[in-house]
Amino acid sequence: MKTVAIYSRKSKFTGKGESIENQIQMCKDYITQKYGNSLTFLVYEDEGFSGGSLERPKFKKLMKDIATKKIDALVCYRLDRISRNVSDFSSTLSRLQDYNCAFISIREEFDTSSPMGRAMIYIASVFAQLERETIAERVKDNMLELAKAGRWTGGKVPLGFVSERIKNIDENGMQREYTLLKINKEEMNFVEFLYKKYLELGSLHKLEGYITENELKSRNGIMFEKSTLKIILQNPIYVKANNEVVEYLNSNDWTVYGEADNIHAFLSYNKTEQTFRNGKYTKRLKDKEERFVALSSIEGYIEPALWLDVQRQFDRNKDKFPRLGKTHNALLVGKLLCGECNEYMLVQHGKLSPVTGKKNFYYNCSLKRKSHKKLCSNKNAKADYIEKLVLNSLKLIGKSKKVFLEKLKIEYKARLKDIDSTTEIISLSKSLEEKKKQIDNLVTKLSFASDIEDILLDKIKLLKSECTDIETKIRKIEDKNKKTKIDDLNADIILSLLSECERIDTLSRDEQRKLICMLIDKVYWYGSDNESGNGKVKIKFLVGNDDNSIEFDIPEGNLGEKKLQFCSPSISSIK
Repeated sequence: MKTVAIYSRKSKFTGKGESIENQIQMCKDYITQKYGNSLTFLVYEDEGFSGGSLERPKFKKLMKDIATKKIDALVCYRLDRISRNVSDFSSTLSRLQDYNCAFISIREEFDTSSPMGRAMIYIASVFAQLERETIAERVKDNMLELAKAGRWTGGKVPLGFVSERIKNIDENGMQREYTLLKINKEEMNFVEFLYKKYLELGSLHKLEGYITENELKSRNGIMFEKSTLKIILQNPIYVKANNEVVEYLNSNDWTVYGEADNIHAFLSYNKTEQTFRNGKYTKRLKDKEERFVALSSIEGYIEPALWLDVQRQFDRNKDKFPRLGKTHNALLVGKLLCGECNEYMLVQHGKLSPVTGKKNFYYNCSLKRKSHKKLCSNKNAKADYIEKLVLNSLKLIGKSKKVFLEKLKIEYKARLKDIDSTTEIISLSKSLEEKKKQIDNLVTKLSFASDIEDILLDKIKLLKSECTDIETKIRKIEDKNKKTKIDDLNADIILSLLSECERIDTLSRDEQRKLICMLIDKVYWYGSDNESGNGKVKIKFLVGNDDNSIEFDIPEGNLGEKKLQFCSPSISSIK
């Protein structure tokens, strides 16, 4: 420890007690007694500044000096001289740690140069986390109270409304802002049209088909999906709330706040929550008893009778919705796309076969189904036919795996040779080392030359930026090398998978599905115009990276031992 910074602060000058001068002297005496006389002291004083904020001139100067690494330790009389805010104090300690600067508080004997002192950092962090969680809980409670009062608490503005910021003065003379939703007449007319059309057609499925067929889109130019239409048709924000609406909501386990006035609408709250699962954030529905609606200051638009008729139609449809058999046995769900419109194809149940007595299954284009053949006319694919084509193609490629993999390995090795990485990394590393030495020399000069501080700091920033660029280049080269080695390793994995493909027709459905998932990216279906129900498929394999993907066409009929035409930027046709 060579250079010690002493920081002292007092909210206002009183001329008595723990004055700035007394704090400094006590700090010097404590450090001298403990570490000896061969120390350089730098003093930073903030008088007349509160500890509730870090926005203090000398404190900011202190942190700037610490960042240049010319201070070995920061000493203060008491912890609250740094900050009275636990979170700010914890963040300050974290910054000191980043720059290897010890922290010592003489009153509490808080010294991070010792193991016990460093442990105190983590204790402070725990209190900071507690404070953050307490604030978050308080904000959540306030939001719920606002919700119970019918206030719009934010989120995506529903179709039919626009948001507007309102300012007013509260009883304490403070200016407050809040968001108010107002009716967009043109959009709201469309919402009313959806309510009436749903009743006319009788189901969400038919309404979705009508919307798709007529290419009616949202304000963002996106086609309406069933889920979006359902939210619009069941949202109480549109209805002029009356006692009948309240009774309906109560009967469906909603807690209702406020008295219905046949003018204003209800806002719904607390229906979903965000959870972290399987490495990503997802929304899930909360328990029914946690959700509630509150009468808002937003004017309703849909008449109660119309809104209730729509809800009752939903209830009737729910009771008679057909419970079809599960289709988890389909091999190509999530992989099969329509060759005409590039939309996913979904499994559709057919009639029982009079010959086998089993139910037939088809893959049907989702856009064709929704638009009633207006936007896509691709023929349906018989599930057993197209799955057989794909399985046979995997079997054939399994038989030709050696030639294919040899070409793949040659390409990988060629890519590896093209990367003259060793020489480039040595050159970049040498340049990086030189620039770091320049930074160290400038930092040394900076500690003795305060008159040219700004010039030196600008030069240091420029050199640090150049160092960052060089480090990024080195990292990219190393990543590319790793990727090439991984690709080489992948070839061995693919070989074992293709060996399995040779006997794919003897494997179970689960094993076949796993092979399809691991080897195939997408399958495109092109239905035939004749009555045979046959067609052809194009398969895109998951091999190497995107630039190395492989496609080939499979014609109508059985494959037999035909030649498969592989299309790749670097791999020629193989048998």
